[in-house]
Amino acid sequence: MIAALLALAPSPASAEQRVKFDSAASRGGGAAIGVQGYLTKPRGDGPFPAVVLLHNCLGLPADRRAIGERIASWGYVALFVDDFASRGLKETCAVDFPEGLSDAYGALDYLAAAPYVDAKAIAAIGWSQGADTALSIASGRSASANALPDGPQFKAAAALYPPCANQSGAPMRIPTLILVGGADVVTPSADCERLASAQPDGRSRVKLVVYPGAEHGFDESEFSGGKHLLGMELKYDRDAAGRSRAELRDFLAAKLARP
Repeated sequence: MIAALLALAPSPASAEQRVKFDSAASRGGGAAIGVQGYLTKPRGDGPFPAVVLLHNCLGLPADRRAIGERIASWGYVALFVDDFASRGLKETCAVDFPEGLSDAYGALDYLAAAPYVDAKAIAAIGWSQGADTALSIASGRSASANALPDGPQFKAAAALYPPCANQSGAPMRIPTLILVGGADVVTPSADCERLASAQPDGRSRVKLVVYPGAEHGFDESEFSGGKHLLGMELKYDRDAAGRSRAELRDFLAAKLARP
């Protein structure tokens, strides 16, 4: 009987929806395209805080749906951006991918216009190449080319194993969380240490967490046992994955809280 009651209990999140929105590329003089995304939201009318999720250079993760459901269970609308589908791409690991930034701002506009989203409480979360985009958002270096004047803005950003050297010397202008493995040879933690230490306000705006012994992709279970792929050393670390989820949950709760 208990099992039957549990089966009838409502899910903490609605079913994932595939959505489409315009990139912000036209604001920088480029051609805007329709970008695909996967939306998961808490049950209810909201308005809820929200997060834009930015994948790595390999594309959407195998556990994309589980990530969206987890974040929705925390009380946030989750929009996973699929940068590759509309462009016919498989991976971008050997090249820069500036289009990720315009796609992220397109997702921001889409969420801010939704009646079930609190437009003043939207964060960006990225992994690896997506984390590079998240740090670019946090630094504000390309905001003028992508954000609408007097339009919605990202309130916070979280970056999991980002290439921190790409933002060397840049001040983070919004609250920023950086999570990286101490044994990561793809995006070394030392670069993130330098970035955090060089912030003009110390570390009051940037929180850096380094997981000793963890490698690149430490939260992706598809890399259990380790994998060498496209010149990258990738390895799942169960302990670091669990701790990173807790850090991310606490960060969002603190930075997207309503006044």
